[in-house]
Amino acid sequence: MMPGPGRRAWLLLLLMCSTQFLNVANISSVNIALPDIAADLGFSAATLPWVVSAYLLTFAGFLLVSGRIADLFGRRKVLTIGFTIFAASTLVDAVAVNPQMLVAARAVQGIGAAATIPAALGILTSTFIEASARSRAVAAFGAAGAVGFACGLILGGVVTGPLGWRWVFGLTAVPAVVLLALTFRFVPRDATSDLATGRVDVIGALTATSGLLGLVFALTNAARSGWGSPGTLSALIGGVVLLGAFLWAQARVREPLMPLSLFRRPDLAAVVVIGFCLFAAWVGANYFLVLTLQRVLGYSAGEAAMALLPLAIGGLIFATLAGRLLPRTGPKPLLVVGLTVYVAGLGLMAVIETGTGYWPHILVAIVLAVAGNSITFVAANVVALASARLDDQSLVGGLFNTGMQVGGGLGLAIMSAVAAGRINAGSSTGALLSGYQAAFWTAAGIAALGLLITAALRRAIASEPSTRTSGPTRGLRVLRRRVDRREAIDDRA
Repeated sequence: MMPGPGRRAWLLLLLMCSTQFLNVANISSVNIALPDIAADLGFSAATLPWVVSAYLLTFAGFLLVSGRIADLFGRRKVLTIGFTIFAASTLVDAVAVNPQMLVAARAVQGIGAAATIPAALGILTSTFIEASARSRAVAAFGAAGAVGFACGLILGGVVTGPLGWRWVFGLTAVPAVVLLALTFRFVPRDATSDLATGRVDVIGALTATSGLLGLVFALTNAARSGWGSPGTLSALIGGVVLLGAFLWAQARVREPLMPLSLFRRPDLAAVVVIGFCLFAAWVGANYFLVLTLQRVLGYSAGEAAMALLPLAIGGLIFATLAGRLLPRTGPKPLLVVGLTVYVAGLGLMAVIETGTGYWPHILVAIVLAVAGNSITFVAANVVALASARLDDQSLVGGLFNTGMQVGGGLGLAIMSAVAAGRINAGSSTGALLSGYQAAFWTAAGIAALGLLITAALRRAIASEPSTRTSGPTRGLRVLRRRVDRREAIDDRA
């Protein structure tokens, strides 16, 4: 049990973890419904990944700026704005009449999600100040993400079969509205003394987001029109130039969106790349696993959902286990073990054949993949926040999540391009399977890259989140007393 925090802190922990759960569940719940969405709205095999990528890319592109805005103007304010945008755009998703409308609404939904996650992390880490308590709180936040992804897949299957894909979006709006109301009720207003100083780097946000969109469009368009097409080349060159301009500006502006000085911490730079690899493999592998179950093995949406039930159970078990082991082992052993198991699970997915049974092959692959993903995510999340100052928690949390979401978008685009190259050779089940297998092998290779980066780290990674602030230790004690007094007043009320 976490020492120190009172009842209000536990309520905030539950609320912030629910925020993480909802956002990640929203990413995965759509996967099960993709075949129905494609048939109803007329998506092609090359454009269908944009239903997922549009959300991931705006999510990734706005995480940093949302984290900075949350630190400057208040985490509670940004959290409420994010929930409002998320809920409204989800309802638009549910009534989309063509691919363009759905993709646009998903992009706006990603902006709303991007506003909630850094603010939630900032609220969480500023509430749980004591090192071990914060480490476990962050682990719980990670566990909520792991379970949310799995539960989203299951919910998508259960709802899509009897009700249709539109209800997957419509029902998602309900918890968003509930969380918005709970935020107004239970999250304390931001104290002026807790806010950071400075301004938002708007140019940095625009160049980063536009550059990422350009790269993913190039990868996606290459599967349809080829690498030599004008659209692919112009998007690729534009994306690279814009990202180069972003990095150039970050090194020169007074108050950058992504201070490059953060990367002087080798452990932070490493875990951002590890998070990139982790989510790049995860989003794409789940996308193609759903298609493999339904289009190759003949599962219905409901049957696919039940087949993926171990993701939910395993996510909860292994993320909780990682949180308990972390104080004893430190994060690096967990990163190595987690990524090794992860690669093994993805490798098993890559050798699924038309006659492969659920037991034991597919089940073992799913369990290994979710175990590796959950353990790695919790350990990497704690490392990312280990040395961040209290007034930079939202920014650093946004940076780590940006790495993951960028990885998810780019990874899915890369795997889709690889799969399309095989699938274009024919329309038979064998051609589909060949493309999906190539995608799984790509996912395993991306995860193996993360493992190599982890193994190459020579120095020990910090195992506990820092309690440093921009002021002396006395300032931390004052802040802790302020939080305790606020909780006592709230509890009496």
